[in-house]
Amino acid sequence: MTGEIVGVRRVEAGFVSVKQTLDSSGLFLPGESKDQYWIYRMSGVHGASIYVDHSSGGRHFNVNKRALRHFPHDDQLLTFIRALPVYGYYETKKDFKISAEYIRSFIDIMNGSRKVAVQTEVGELNDVPKQASSSITINTILFGPPGTGKTFHSVSMAVEAVDGSTSQGRDGTKRRFNDLVSAGRVEFVTFHQSYAYEDFVEGIRPVLDGGTLRYELRDGIFKRISQQAGANPDDRYVLIIDEINRGNIAKIFGELITLIEPSKRLGEEDELQVKLPYSQEPFGVPRNLYLIGTMNTADRGIALLDVALRRRFEFDERMPDAALVMRDIEGVNGGRLLTAINQRIVENLDREHQIGHTYLMKVDSLDALARAFQKQIIPLLQEYFYNDWEKMRAVLNDNAFITRREAGKQPVFDVLAEDDSGWREADSYRAIYSGSSGADDDE
Repeated sequence: MTGEIVGVRRVEAGFVSVKQTLDSSGLFLPGESKDQYWIYRMSGVHGASIYVDHSSGGRHFNVNKRALRHFPHDDQLLTFIRALPVYGYYETKKDFKISAEYIRSFIDIMNGSRKVAVQTEVGELNDVPKQASSSITINTILFGPPGTGKTFHSVSMAVEAVDGSTSQGRDGTKRRFNDLVSAGRVEFVTFHQSYAYEDFVEGIRPVLDGGTLRYELRDGIFKRISQQAGANPDDRYVLIIDEINRGNIAKIFGELITLIEPSKRLGEEDELQVKLPYSQEPFGVPRNLYLIGTMNTADRGIALLDVALRRRFEFDERMPDAALVMRDIEGVNGGRLLTAINQRIVENLDREHQIGHTYLMKVDSLDALARAFQKQIIPLLQEYFYNDWEKMRAVLNDNAFITRREAGKQPVFDVLAEDDSGWREADSYRAIYSGSSGADDDE
């Protein structure tokens, strides 16, 4: 039997408490002082709650999301709770007030007695946090083929996670990102095969001091930003991990992989801390630290990613967007060119090895297009197809860029010489998308 929460009992100076629930499966739990209140609902052994603390030790507002999936109206609850600042919790040393209508809305959703539109039904919080509410998930990995803007999108996400929006344009977003990096609010690291726990968390490192070799315990980037975020709970922090799939996750995160789960973060109901092996200090991951990773699917697909990491992150796919380069380049349609190449890559290989739009974003002339093909696109195709020249020719629709000549029993293939005029002829590129599905001739 599911306990029903019956509503708000009183509002005093904006602070809210509730009646006790009327049966044994729902609970109203008073806090340690008269300024602490719980609204609690049970569904079997699972519970969801809203907790308001106005005690002298600090001001705290929390919604426990741990078991919302067990409730019949979890879609409404989740939408409602995600609309809260900092993904469902609010901590500040300032006084704040929570409106009765806000609590009533929460109760109504939990009881299933109505559905609410977050924008109109939710009461307001006075003294809101410094940042506006963000839609960025606490643990996110951007994945997709090379050249799809994953790294820049991670920059944009970092700014949105901290500020709540990125309405500054591309240049303004980049400037704001650089400011946040300078302020220590955002950190950036790239994983690689030799990157280790000692680099990421903490480790003993050699130091040459006046000709004398000594060893010191040095904190890694993850420990540093975690401690800084924990010391400033009103602010949001972001760690961007570029090429996250290139590192040995078990080796880099070690025992800390569990601590990055949203429900295991410091301040959550199921918070966890571990004792670090070198410093022997207790360590936990604060809930105002966002982790944003990027991974190139041409290197390794999601299926091959560490299982423990996959379970703890949400994945946001970034694919080539031909619309961003759908323009005339001295007689060549950039969008149709990219579409035709990618269609044939999918047919001859797979969708994870397509060519990203960023390779053509700044191309505005045939000379620039020639450089993009000679220095980036052709080498990428050679890597993709392991020098299977026939497939490369198929991707390029047998245009002039891959030459073939007979030499005995085996044909010899080569890339067109860089100084050949064919690289700077519009017909060479139009031939790539001529006759392709969705990429008809210009004429």
